Amino acid sequence: MNRVEALENAVINKSPEELAEFIDKIGMADFSTRALGLACRFRGLEIVKVLAEKGASFDIPKTEETEKQYTCYAGRELVKMRSDNYRSNYALCLLNILKHIKGACCFKGVKLVKQIKREDNTALKQIPDEERSKVLEYLCENKEKLSFYPSDMLFYAIFGGDNFIVSELKKLGVTLSEARKKTITEGGAYTDSYWFEYCSMTGKLPDEDYLRVMRGLAAELDGKKFHCTEKVYEITKERFVNKEIFEFFRDNFDYDKLNKSQIIKGLIDKDAADLLPLIEGMGWLGNIKRRDDMIKYAQDNSRTECLAFLLDFKNRTADFKAEQEKAEKKALAELNAAPDSVKVMSRIWSFKKWEEVADTPVIREGGKEPVHLSGELENTLTITNYKGVNVFDVVVPEKIGKRIVTAIGNGAFAGASGIGAGSVMANFTHEQMMSRRQITSIRLPQTLKFIGSGAFTFLKALKEIEIPESVEQIAPFAFDECSSLKEITIPGNVKKVGKYAFASCGNLTAVKICEGVLELGAGVFSNSSNLTTLYLPKSLKRFVTEETRYITVKPLPALPKLTVYCPKGSVAEQYCMEHGIRFKHTEE
Repeated sequence: MNRVEALENAVINKSPEELAEFIDKIGMADFSTRALGLACRFRGLEIVKVLAEKGASFDIPKTEETEKQYTCYAGRELVKMRSDNYRSNYALCLLNILKHIKGACCFKGVKLVKQIKREDNTALKQIPDEERSKVLEYLCENKEKLSFYPSDMLFYAIFGGDNFIVSELKKLGVTLSEARKKTITEGGAYTDSYWFEYCSMTGKLPDEDYLRVMRGLAAELDGKKFHCTEKVYEITKERFVNKEIFEFFRDNFDYDKLNKSQIIKGLIDKDAADLLPLIEGMGWLGNIKRRDDMIKYAQDNSRTECLAFLLDFKNRTADFKAEQEKAEKKALAELNAAPDSVKVMSRIWSFKKWEEVADTPVIREGGKEPVHLSGELENTLTITNYKGVNVFDVVVPEKIGKRIVTAIGNGAFAGASGIGAGSVMANFTHEQMMSRRQITSIRLPQTLKFIGSGAFTFLKALKEIEIPESVEQIAPFAFDECSSLKEITIPGNVKKVGKYAFASCGNLTAVKICEGVLELGAGVFSNSSNLTTLYLPKSLKRFVTEETRYITVKPLPALPKLTVYCPKGSVAEQYCMEHGIRFKHTEE
């Protein structure tokens, strides 16, 4: 029997006095944490005190040899990963649980048995709560000496359902560590072991334990909400058949950036009609398009109870006259796109054949020189001016006559003249200009390839515009001064985004640039001071820094709220490091 085993045997079988004499005789084992765990679970305060006074602790030698010999985790440094919770935590033997908490790494090698046999064949059972309380208080008082972490004990006690230990820790003033709270409320990269463990543990919780655990954690977060990513949502949504769980999700998760339509579709898939009144209360059905899309989805998937609720909601809340007027405008726009409607369309749109407009080269991946599109776009059209008045949800036609629309020309929708470096001067009346400034949404056709300089600049009320996957280039100043835009996605076919394309977009908070984009122009997001989230792809090769006679213009000036999400090892990561921009790695 080696010294470690001998110490553990003595903890189980000897009196406090005998144990002290034994340790004096053989010395304290290097690996004493398991013996201390046994004392916490089966012997109580007096034996714990003897061990502590003789030098035992919950610390583990951080060597590979230790891990192999004792089948545990030693908390060794991992590459760019916080490793303190990758240490087997034998203090958790104090918890009144019999199973390891799934997803928690700190239980490796920790035995959670009901009782243990002594040499005289009698059985030691786990110490009663009164004695556990004394041991816990002693551990907290001597936490530095014993390498005991009360906040970790609280975290695992909440998951394990040991309400007595949770209560005793709260009496002692213990809270979750700031690192734990930050991880739960702000998230982390996949290399953050706290975030990885938290997601793993919550994902593996049995349904019957989920609310208990999450309510326990919520009480520790100082009123902040749980961070919610697509991954967290995927873990949680399977439990939404339980109304209480969905109500908890509604009240305690930061889900603002999730796709609300997808969440509602998930409930419809489960035919969870009883949850749709909650969705109504959250205001998610107030969007007319989303409401009607959900009605169609429920109908297409034969979810009759959900369909009945959604139709009733529409009958109770819809302003049918206003919706009819909007539908008629949309129908008119679609009618105007018919092949024989060129005469009608010319009242709303000015347009030219592509070859009549200055040729625009674009960059395509793999090519060294710009590609001229004249040959490809022969007999297609460029919209040069929008002449509509008092229509604030604009649909750009896919075709005018027999020709498809492939470009929005310079300043075609501009809400002011003289915009951008090229001084875009579109031919529009004052009435048209004032009407443009009230446009709230623009729907672009899937045939579009090019967005011209200052095309949508100064559209102060524009909230919704989706850049089609077909677009290959966005010219300078395209969306400059679109101060109501909140989110934008730039698809991967867009190889180059021109300078100042989204400058002075004061309400812009989130931008996703998809894989495939190669270049961002100078000042592309300058003065968009509320930008908090910017996703950059690995494909990005170049940030343009433009030198002028008087000033150096950089593409990402000081944006105090900005966090850039980018792949590890990417050009974007290098740029952020060089310019002191806060960044996180995108999750694998």
